[in-house]
Formats: sequence, structure tokens, C-alpha cells
Amino acid sequence: MDRVLDREVALTIIDGVSTQLGRSSVNEVFARTVVLGQVRTGAVASVLDMVDGASFSAVVAEWIPSVSVDEASAGSTSVLGVARAVVELADAMRRFHESGVALAIGDAGRVRVSLDGTAYVAFPGTPASSGRDGDIRGFCRVVHTLAAGLQSPDALGLMTRRDGPEVTAVAITDTLQGIVDQPLPPEAPVPAPIADAEPVMPGDPTRPGALAAFAGIAAVAVVLLGAIGWLIGTSIADPPTFEAVASADETNGDGAPPPPPPLIPVAPGGAAVYSPQQYPDNALASGLAIDGNLETAWSTDTYMQQFPQFKNGVGLTVALPPDTALRGVWIASPSAGARVEIRTLPPVGGALEETTVLGAATLQSGVTPIALVASAPYSGLTVWISAQAGSEGGFRTELSEVGFLS
Repeated sequence: MDRVLDREVALTIIDGVSTQLGRSSVNEVFARTVVLGQVRTGAVASVLDMVDGASFSAVVAEWIPSVSVDEASAGSTSVLGVARAVVELADAMRRFHESGVALAIGDAGRVRVSLDGTAYVAFPGTPASSGRDGDIRGFCRVVHTLAAGLQSPDALGLMTRRDGPEVTAVAITDTLQGIVDQPLPPEAPVPAPIADAEPVMPGDPTRPGALAAFAGIAAVAVVLLGAIGWLIGTSIADPPTFEAVASADETNGDGAPPPPPPLIPVAPGGAAVYSPQQYPDNALASGLAIDGNLETAWSTDTYMQQFPQFKNGVGLTVALPPDTALRGVWIASPSAGARVEIRTLPPVGGALEETTVLGAATLQSGVTPIALVASAPYSGLTVWISAQAGSEGGFRTELSEVGFLS
């Protein structure tokens, strides 16, 4: 923590400051690190300062909210996702190598993955021992770690050999760019919703049939409140009602639909801001949307223009217990008018287009339930804000709480 400017920073500590040989090493690190600023790239954290003190020396860089490469590899992924995650880093490596400079990622621990799924050098600082071969080996370790979840980790075609003259930053970048530039396959049709209901679409959150997954019970919001211990007296004390639609073979003898199975709350395991374009909004506050407390909230930044101006949207990726089959999601929010989609999780480095819409709604002030289409179990979902609510001359959306029901 930079206590003077009140900001988080990343430090690369340089050994050997007490001897003349050590002092020379520090100077060389600083000289090599300065060169990093000559290539503009988002794949290297910006160097803010270089401290040459009596007790230690360090390269000070901006801190970008991120996870380690090992942590990033824990989720689902695809060849395209891995390629998208590392292609900018590969291009930066290529540009530095063409300039005669090493990127200093021989130690793959210098690389982290930002919350938007992009691999970058989190700890810039170029030791004298850095070289192009070390960069290639370090980059390959990053790729193989991220690709660990693939059925064929060598599918990227990069690392049948880990070094050698035929493996260059140019060849790696060209291979990855070729993968990234491939057109996406046509979007698969959305599967049929539970009980023949249709997902709630933006602009029409209360039409008949839209929320049949909640089986037409007006008391659904009471179930939600009881599940998390909220008191009837909060801003959501006046729940909406919903009309059910059932097919003929789903009714009992008197024509009434059968009662639905009880809704079971599912506890989320964590949340992170998902922003494929630009920086993630209020990344450190993402957990406030799933902490079971209506008094806390995660919110987007305030924008002067509506999405998709500036960026196409922003949202939260939420971890759930493995293989959770969900029937509904509810969102407590004061941001009436915001449009929200519930989507599958994107793969590592994946685009929004690689996710599937499971349900959607226009938020009302209070609680908005969202029915989900019948689908395979998931270990997480994306809560995607595709349009913001109007807010004091701008556009902003606040999520007080997001709940999940199986």
C-alpha cells in the first residue's frame, strides 16, 4: 500500500543492495525496466516508480485486481478462451523481442490474470539474467497451466517443444492470433424453459407465462425472504405476483396445474466483476452483492452514456456449488429500469458471445425474480447488466443482493 497516495501497488524487490556488485545489479535492473515503458501494451502493468533505498530497492507498479495463473486455471476453459487470455501477452513479448528487450517472464509467477480474463505481467522489473529463451519458457508454462483443463492441453500447438530456434514470439503470436480470429460458431438455440415458460425479456417483466418456473405462486417472494432471514418490512415487503402457464398434460384432474416442488436457496461461493471491455467496475466490492445483507451493495460506475456506448455492459460472475441445477434467480435492487441477463460462465479469456442466456428481466425497485430455462447443472453463473438504470443525469446500476434457487 502506497500510504502517501493511498493506492495499492505491486512491488518487485531487488536483492543485493549492500555491496558494490549489488548496487550495479540494481542499476542494471532499473535501466532495463525503463525500456519496458517504450512499448505501450495492456499486457504489462504500468511502472509507477523505482525505489533505490538503503535497506531495499524495488520496482513499483500499478496493482490490477487479478488472480494467479493457477487460480485462473481452476475454472472451465476452451482453446479459444486460453488463446484470448494470452494473445496480448504474446504480442507484447513479440514486440519487446523485436526491440532487443526481454519481457522478464522466465519466472511465470510474475504473470497474473486480471478479472476480465487477460494474462499480464503483474510484476515488471527486468533482471540482468532475463532473455528471450526464458520468456518463451515462462510464457509456455503460463499457457500449459491455463490449458490444464482441456482434454488435450497441447491443442494450442505451441509447446510440443519448450525451446529451440523454431519457437519464437512471432510464431507463438501468429498461432494464437489465428485461433482468436476464427469466427464463432452459430449460437445454439436456447433450450425450452421449465414448464414451457419463456424467459422474462427486457421491457416486459410481468407478462403471463414469463415466470412459470415459479409456478404462479404469489408467495414466492416470501420463500425468498425466509430463506435469507429478511424481515417483512424492508423495501421488498410488497412482492409482485405472477401468473403461471401450464400445458394440458401438466394439470391434474380439475384442470389446475400441479403444485411445484419447494424452492431451495443456494449459497453462492464468491463473486467477481466481469467486464470484457475496459476496467471492471468497483472490483473490490463484488462480494457485497452476495453477502446476504440488504444494507450493502455492489454498483457499477456512473456512465454519461447508456450501454453499449463506452462498453457493451458489465456484470458479476458468481461461483456456485458444483453441478447446481437452478430454477430461478432473484435480484434485490433500487435500480428500476436496468436490464439484466442471467448467463452461463464465460470460459477463461472468453467473450460474452460464448455464454448462453438462461433468463432475463428488467429490474423493478425491490425484488425482481428471474425464471431460468431448463438447462444442464452449472458451477456458476454470470449476472450481466446489458442496460443501465438512469441515475442523476447518468447511468448506474446497484445490486443490493443476488439470490439463487434450485
